[in-house]
Amino acid sequence: MLKKSLLLFAKTSVEKGLADPAALCALLNQAEKGLDASWAYLDDLIYAIDNDQVAVYDHRNKHSIDEYDIVYFRYWGAQEGHAIAAARVCKLLNVPFVDDEVLRRGSQNKITQYVNLYEAKVSIPKTLIASGDLLLETHQDYGFDFPFIMKDKGGTRGQSNYLVKSQEEMQQVVADNPEITFILQEFISNNGDYRVLVVGDEVKLIIHRLAVEGSHLNNTSQGGSAVIVPNDTLPAEVLEGCVRASKFYGRNFSGVDIVKSDSKDAYYCFEVNRAPQIEHASFETEKAAILAEYLASF
Repeated sequence: MLKKSLLLFAKTSVEKGLADPAALCALLNQAEKGLDASWAYLDDLIYAIDNDQVAVYDHRNKHSIDEYDIVYFRYWGAQEGHAIAAARVCKLLNVPFVDDEVLRRGSQNKITQYVNLYEAKVSIPKTLIASGDLLLETHQDYGFDFPFIMKDKGGTRGQSNYLVKSQEEMQQVVADNPEITFILQEFISNNGDYRVLVVGDEVKLIIHRLAVEGSHLNNTSQGGSAVIVPNDTLPAEVLEGCVRASKFYGRNFSGVDIVKSDSKDAYYCFEVNRAPQIEHASFETEKAAILAEYLASF
């Protein structure tokens, strides 16, 4: 029986003439070594993640990644975050892959963020990740109804983050951002979010942030207000999850973003920020004092 193989490429590598995926697959299959090789761009992958499962679907060849016997990350340097995330999913699903080098714990973008949070067993919103065109075509197949959030996989401080309420709005967002790989998530109605400052193994500070009226963005960089709240504002298991997520990333000083749903008694993690903003931000004196104490402890 032929071994089903998937070769993955960064599209830019092919466009620059560094690789010819179809020719390589033909050569491998002609070698008659028991291989059935197919290829796809990393941009052809769709990531479906929630608290119960993680899956990657190869849209070009219409196969889930766990239907392959081996995955080869052939050219991936230009899309490191994509490759790291796909490799971590392969490891979780026991799918062999080449090269071992691609398996890294770091977080290059929000794709790796959500795969890591799933693996760290930290509660996250239902999430779908792909190019805008693929999301337009497939979001209903994965059970997503309006409204939902669409945000840039590499966005920070609330930039390129949209609350989408209709198919027409979704089409406009994709048309305006043709190069973006989007994180599509269920919309969690909320009364603000919490920035949890984790230092070492401890939660040192919690800031409650509230969006300005008419916006879904709680970021202070987007005009939201902020107030320090006691640590026991959040349940102990949520704080433990913040510390666990930070440690999983190997981050000793991080800002974990948590939101509580208005509609149900549930908390979700949106992100683990490696270098939470201190200067020119809310409560810069308090945060600087925490960081200074930590650095001086070594």
